[in-house]
Amino acid sequence: MEKIYNTIKEDIKNHPDLKSSLLGMIEDWKRSQFVILADIISENLANSLPLTDPRRLSLGTTISPITLQRFFENDYQFKTHNDLRFIKTLDKICIFLGKNDLNDYIHQNFKDENNLKPEEDANNNLSDKELVSKFCEFQFDALKYLPNINLEKLSTTVGKDSPILARTVSYLKDKSENNLVFVTENNRSNYEIYQITTVSEDSELRVIKTKEFWNLVFKDERENNFVVHHINTQFYFIRNFGDHWKIWDNYNPDFANLAKIN
Repeated sequence: MEKIYNTIKEDIKNHPDLKSSLLGMIEDWKRSQFVILADIISENLANSLPLTDPRRLSLGTTISPITLQRFFENDYQFKTHNDLRFIKTLDKICIFLGKNDLNDYIHQNFKDENNLKPEEDANNNLSDKELVSKFCEFQFDALKYLPNINLEKLSTTVGKDSPILARTVSYLKDKSENNLVFVTENNRSNYEIYQITTVSEDSELRVIKTKEFWNLVFKDERENNFVVHHINTQFYFIRNFGDHWKIWDNYNPDFANLAKIN
């Protein structure tokens, strides 16, 4: 995701509306430059065709200068990019850059240009697509141990100290602390990966796109049921750890909803 963030920043600076403004003549932006940037983006969004009335109502057409300044000046942190408000900000920035949203930006800018065949994982002999499929399988299996937490299988598919592992552990701990158990009888809980494709790959990073359906049912001590149901598109970022490839991070636009018990 960090690579994508940096590309977005460069594309903003190279946008024609910025090149023809005072911002195009200033290398280091300060507070006043981000105020100008916010005005340029807001004016563009107000006249944007992809931003239809329902989306305009949902997303809005403005971005605060402070948010833009934080995006440009702060280091990438995995906790930030899963904040729903910040995801909406990224969607608006990507609309400004001529895309439909962040998903569209990732697909258009990181698609597989060389049509390379995915290499196999040197560590466990899994292809990239198989690695992502196994991660989803092991993530689902880990829920079956609740309220205990078991990461034995899951840790074989994700990098040590990776953002995606940290989020998964946090998700499991949240359910464990609420004394929830996972309901699988009669297939009440289930998931499906119904599309998986290679978006891009190089010597250090590979991007896999999936479309997933998750239906998860949890039960508390009083037999109350809590259901999480979502369908979305996800992007998995697989890094080269020298002698093997593992999942390092992912972009899940519905993570906030998935983590929420409702």
